[in-house]
Amino acid sequence: MSFWSTEKLEEKQKQKNLITPYRRQHLQHAAYELSLGTEAFITSDGVQTKRALSVGEQIEIPPGQFALLITSEIVRVPNDAIGLISIKASIKFLGLINISGFHVDPGFTGRLKFSVYNAGSRSILLACGDPVFLIWFSSLDRFTEDAYNGVHANQEEISCKDVMDIKGEIASPAALLKKIHDLREDHGRDIATIRKTVDFWKTVIIGISITVIGGIIAAVVAGIILSGAFRSIERPATPSRATIETANPTEGAPAGGGSERNANGNRAPASPAHAGTNPGSGER
Repeated sequence: MSFWSTEKLEEKQKQKNLITPYRRQHLQHAAYELSLGTEAFITSDGVQTKRALSVGEQIEIPPGQFALLITSEIVRVPNDAIGLISIKASIKFLGLINISGFHVDPGFTGRLKFSVYNAGSRSILLACGDPVFLIWFSSLDRFTEDAYNGVHANQEEISCKDVMDIKGEIASPAALLKKIHDLREDHGRDIATIRKTVDFWKTVIIGISITVIGGIIAAVVAGIILSGAFRSIERPATPSRATIETANPTEGAPAGGGSERNANGNRAPASPAHAGTNPGSGER
């Protein structure tokens, strides 16, 4: 088993029409560069169907996402050879990995489909018609009758089954990181909403509390004022001394004044202590 050189590959191309359409400038270093075809499916697309592409149109494969790609060329592998396929190194270095297989069976005819995964940290852009893939040819030890005749024989497009087999939610690290970021943003918005609600009700409760406490204080002060007013109205006036003496004339009379009356109402003679002394008498 040996790989074909550039010269042998070109010779076989003329004999067996291995690649259609064939461009000589795509043949170098014993490998042929295959171009990205006119269909693609990417798991991150909002519409879960394949996309039709025009020459030069770009596709984007985000980090952590899968894609189904198809070649622009039809490849024919002779029954005495086998094909080996890969992605160009300049694109692999960006993180794009071929996960669909690495060989083409003897006797296969059709466009080649590649299932790829972006294991890098950035989106990868590819354009329809650009050289993306590589194929090498190697000889078998003899011609084989066991040529490929499976479901992919003579394939021309990305089928519905191809899309259904790969589409769906991708639990890749990049997708999980995006979900975490989205959840963090949602959580932040929820916290902000809760804080606004709490601040609103705090303001309402403080306002109600101030109003109620102010009302209670005002009621207490008003009660104290009204209670004092009612006490002033109900308390009797204190009589003056003149009023008392007028009402009781005997009270407050001088000690040497008129005689007092006895129990029968007759005026009693003044006591000797109070009787006047006759200066002309001879009593001693």
